[in-house]
Amino acid sequence: MGGVDTRLSAFHQTSSSSSLCRRSSSSSMSSSSSSDVDLRKRIREIYQDSSLDSQTKARKIQRLMTASASQASKPEPEAWMVDPHEKTYHDKGQKILGCVHYARKAKIQAACCNEIFPCRICHDESKDHPIVWHETKSMLCMLCNTLQSPAKVCGECNTEMARYYCDKCKLWDDQPNQSIFHCDECGICRTGNPEDYFHCATCNVCMTISMKDNHKCIERSLESDCPICGEYMFTSRTAIAFLPCGHCLHRSCYTAYSQTAYKCPTCLKSMTDMSHYFQFLDREVAQQPMPKEYSHYISRIFCNDCEMRSDTRYHFFHHKCTHCSSYNTIVLQTDKVA
Repeated sequence: MGGVDTRLSAFHQTSSSSSLCRRSSSSSMSSSSSSDVDLRKRIREIYQDSSLDSQTKARKIQRLMTASASQASKPEPEAWMVDPHEKTYHDKGQKILGCVHYARKAKIQAACCNEIFPCRICHDESKDHPIVWHETKSMLCMLCNTLQSPAKVCGECNTEMARYYCDKCKLWDDQPNQSIFHCDECGICRTGNPEDYFHCATCNVCMTISMKDNHKCIERSLESDCPICGEYMFTSRTAIAFLPCGHCLHRSCYTAYSQTAYKCPTCLKSMTDMSHYFQFLDREVAQQPMPKEYSHYISRIFCNDCEMRSDTRYHFFHHKCTHCSSYNTIVLQTDKVA
């Protein structure tokens, strides 16, 4: 297939190289074995946690397995992984400290592994376990390299770490003109002005005021993965789009997905008003009648929009609900009638 066959390369190495290879292989196998044992231990702990329901357990285990599988394919370590005291930048050209996720002058010491990271997301992207950010006990000032208790201002050099600091979430954000607030009901910080949002107790999420008494509640709807990209949405930094059916997905995912589809990826209901499109289909069906040999066929259909069943004339492509006039339907069966 074009390439170098390395299956016999070990027999052509010097004894020194072979020894080094054996030590490296042994170390790698030991590390892999240790990682597998740790993974199994974490999975057992999740299974035995009586405070978690089955769905939460499944989600946590899935995230552990996904993180473990992707760990082997991660690129070379970033500078901050090699030297935690090295300055990192949100914008190196403008000398704005932080990382790709946040502008800030502080790094965090993760309580789970005691390692230094620019932020919680940097931790999760490089480790095989998620960080519990509110358990963070120490921060590292990037200006004076002093490890200390988390705070808005460095206790050693008296420098403000960021414009915004939340002691509950251990979150620093120095982005100018960025409004952030902490929601006690959500238990995390949200982007935006607090007066523009309300917390829906059923959905367990902050929504814009315009959605108050104007949305369909689904219990803990945001505590799920985006049906398009698979990212956990409750703690995601990406804006969320709430659909009329009550389900949600990332706004950017919705924008891309809606270019080629109009059905909710979760429940298949129409994501927006499709009346104009359905009227277009009415004209299409009228202008292209079915061949006579199919005139005695009737289809039993289920409407995704109104969730009603009805009978309609069989068509190659389009079946209209007799209850709500939607074409968002599924054919259950087709029979020939006398």
